[in-house]
Amino acid sequence: MTPARTYAEGRGGGAVGSARRVARIWWGTVTSGRFFSGWSAVVALLIAVTVLGAYRSVNSTVEYLPAIGISVLVWAVLVALLMPVAWAERRIRRPRRRAVVVLAAVVAAGAVRPLLNDAAGFLLLHEPSTGSWVERITTNVVIWLIVLSLVATATVAYDATRDASSRLRVALSDLSEADRRADAYARRARILLHGQLAKLRAELAQLVATSPGFDDVSAFSQSVRAVSHDLEDEAALPLSEIPAGTGPVEVPASARRPLLARLRPPSPVVVSIAYVVGSLPYTLTTVPTALALFAVVLVFACGFVADAVARRSSRRRSATGRGGAILFAWFATGVLFSAAAILLAPETLPTALVPILAFPLLAAIIGVSSDAIHSAIVQTRRLSRALAAQTDAVATRTTRARVELRSAAEQLHGRVQGRCVLFAATVDERAPTAEEVDAFAATITLALAEIEGTAPTQAGAAPIAPPNALAQMIETWSHVLEISSDIDDEARIALGREDVTRRVVDIASEGFLNAVKHSGARRATLEVTHGDPDAAPELRVEVSSPGRLGSALPLTAGRGIANLGGAHLFQRGRDVVLEARVPLPVA
Repeated sequence: MTPARTYAEGRGGGAVGSARRVARIWWGTVTSGRFFSGWSAVVALLIAVTVLGAYRSVNSTVEYLPAIGISVLVWAVLVALLMPVAWAERRIRRPRRRAVVVLAAVVAAGAVRPLLNDAAGFLLLHEPSTGSWVERITTNVVIWLIVLSLVATATVAYDATRDASSRLRVALSDLSEADRRADAYARRARILLHGQLAKLRAELAQLVATSPGFDDVSAFSQSVRAVSHDLEDEAALPLSEIPAGTGPVEVPASARRPLLARLRPPSPVVVSIAYVVGSLPYTLTTVPTALALFAVVLVFACGFVADAVARRSSRRRSATGRGGAILFAWFATGVLFSAAAILLAPETLPTALVPILAFPLLAAIIGVSSDAIHSAIVQTRRLSRALAAQTDAVATRTTRARVELRSAAEQLHGRVQGRCVLFAATVDERAPTAEEVDAFAATITLALAEIEGTAPTQAGAAPIAPPNALAQMIETWSHVLEISSDIDDEARIALGREDVTRRVVDIASEGFLNAVKHSGARRATLEVTHGDPDAAPELRVEVSSPGRLGSALPLTAGRGIANLGGAHLFQRGRDVVLEARVPLPVA
């Protein structure tokens, strides 16, 4: 496995870690196959008539509307040209080829847009070309890359969250049936245990009512043996054979949130940079350089003021109210900036009014993108934890019932039946005394009480080992996934250690959880093999499932795999693979 194929889930620290994470999210968005969408077209239209409007030759209010018309016309032409690209993007299978197509299309659209604006202005309004094409092309390319990437990040993240959440809810629904089976199995185990022990007590009472002979004690011993076998069979009964009563319970989906509720406070630096990049070339050609630089400083100052006002006014409000407060704060900031622009450079009217719409628009785009990433992390993590917790709960209840049955079977088979054999040998030689019969009855009664849990456990009694934790975990997950496992002989020996088994169980559980999130195929393969005999002793654990690592990975995966230490999630052909190594203690 090469680093290029590997997603290491450990988080970098500080600014470097944040930069890497942003770059990973951006790359995942560009290669997602869903970069262009209807929302891309809508936001592009809003940007085209605000931040990047065709206002260079506008000198009066009368010229303002035709300039907007040219912006809309050029936008429509570019949308028509990009539609085949969007169609091709969804059909290209290789992520890097998709990225090349997407980036080339955005750069081409940004580069050709000023040319189209000038051509439309000359043909329709007989306006000559103005400004430096190099500056205008660079501005358009940068703005379209920033804005369309933000929009794509939001749409892809929301789609990925919706898909992963849907799969997790289906898994939770399936597991709810297993949960009821576990409850039914635990009740059934207790009823069986109490019933069988009551049967043995009744037979014991009949045995000691008269002077028992060898055949009587042997018959009672056979009853003890039969009960122990019944309990062992029940302990090995698959959970799938336990009737659950009803089918899976539908897990309700999260309520749809209004658009305003999806606004998180945007970074004032990012909003300011986006506005400056879009407006600076026009500003430099319209006003003196010193005033343009002052405008840049004023943009950043207004951005920080808007952020402070938005955060302060958002306190103790609902999510919708918080979104409204954010938009209002940035709208008010746009009004303030426009007023300053008109005061310092009145000749820029009506273009100076653009910030009134541009500021809240950029803030909304960036805020929704932040919310999309945050929602992807929070919602998927919440459902993942619920699924993992319910899986653990089912496995714990089932294991407890099995351990209780196996413990009872062991004590019946060993301690109780052994006492019967000794007493049978006594009565085979001679008739037992009343004291011997009473002592035998008291010993058996105490043993049955200890098995049932109504008497203290005998000091020094050996604890009964729980059933294989890995097998129990696989059985529990089999209610959600079709699981095939391959464990080699050396690995089975190593799994005899509880600490090693626990580590493998944690890795396999995380792998099955990722199988649910990344694919609707509902099947997974677990392989546990012993490592290279010439290297340090270790187990190699691999969980593979059909699916594809999309842009959701940097958004929704992280802590679960990071907590495993050294685990890697990567794409291998058509399968998503989680691989981890478990060091073995040196003998």
